[in-house]
Amino acid sequence: MFVHSQESQQQECSCPVEREELDRQMDIFPDKATERKILSFKIKCSSDGCDWTGELREKEDHLASCSFKLVSCTNEICQVTIQRKELEEHATNSCQWRIVVCDHCNESHPKCLIQDHVERCEKKPVECPNSCGEIIVQAEIASHTNDHCPLSVVYCPYAQMGCNAKIQRKEVETHLQSTMQLHLDLACTTFKETTGKLEEKMNSLQLKQEELDKERITLREQVKELTAKNVALGAKMAAQEKEVSVLRSESSKFVWRINGFSEILQRAISGTEREIYSEPFFTGKMGYKLSVCIQPNGNQSHKYKYLSVNLRLMKGTYDNILAWPFHYKVTFTLIDQQDDVSWPWRENVTQSLISRGSKLTSDVSCSMEGIARFVSHKVLKTRRYIVNDTVFLQVEIGPPT
Repeated sequence: MFVHSQESQQQECSCPVEREELDRQMDIFPDKATERKILSFKIKCSSDGCDWTGELREKEDHLASCSFKLVSCTNEICQVTIQRKELEEHATNSCQWRIVVCDHCNESHPKCLIQDHVERCEKKPVECPNSCGEIIVQAEIASHTNDHCPLSVVYCPYAQMGCNAKIQRKEVETHLQSTMQLHLDLACTTFKETTGKLEEKMNSLQLKQEELDKERITLREQVKELTAKNVALGAKMAAQEKEVSVLRSESSKFVWRINGFSEILQRAISGTEREIYSEPFFTGKMGYKLSVCIQPNGNQSHKYKYLSVNLRLMKGTYDNILAWPFHYKVTFTLIDQQDDVSWPWRENVTQSLISRGSKLTSDVSCSMEGIARFVSHKVLKTRRYIVNDTVFLQVEIGPPT
């Protein structure tokens, strides 16, 4: 409607007699005389049964109060339409969706649903299902029949001793009086059986105690022997620790500059050369001999998505005086080559691992541990990890935390 009104105002308008163009703002105005004439027309109310007549201008005021006009029921959900003069009676007394209150719990529900609620109402008074004559609320029926009703059938208090009688609660005392000798015999039999089982348990425990005493003596002898061995081993380890204490306290860093990275990655993708190795380096002057291996296209389980890194432990000159197994923290860092090194402009990629305790043997020249998903190809191509086709990878060796 708004668009249509704008379009009509933008169209040219001319006088129907002289055909001269008219200015909508200056030459056109509402015809108030015709409006008053139309509003004075006599009309009759369209509601069935209403005899009202009046001028057209009075229509809205009349309909707002017309007793015969059809209106919707004021109760929620009710879809009934009814004449206004009957609305109050319908909404208050005959509407099936009017709200009424439960006589037992005072909860409010629609009239058409109140009966279903009353049937399930937990506070509705009902007779005991055993017909003991007591009136109780519906929510307490189970408690009454299980714990209080005199007509409920229960087991004899001596059921655990062998009495199989089932009697009404009100007859329990009579039953106990009439079967006193039977219950006494059952109690005696149960006592004898329990005493016999207890003696068997005591004998069994005595045998176990004797076996434990023998084992305790044997263990003491073994502990003495192990203690002596541990003292000797501790002295040997202390000597070794003293020799390599410098290596344990110092951390070692190695930075690998990898040139021509794009060609290396293509060879890995094509399968020509799946991995490349750095030159060997040592952790300190007399340390472990190590080398770094990268798999630019990932290992077998993470192909085509990640660059994998590995630390290679090699046979070295000083292996005989070093502590084994090799159990250190290894931190790999892909260096972001941003000009500004302050945070947050430089975002290095860093991941660490703790060596599982690798140990070289005479028939193994090297062993490797690494991180399969060190950095994804997608991240590798962001920021300035690759500059002038060159990548810098730092490896730091430190004691495990």
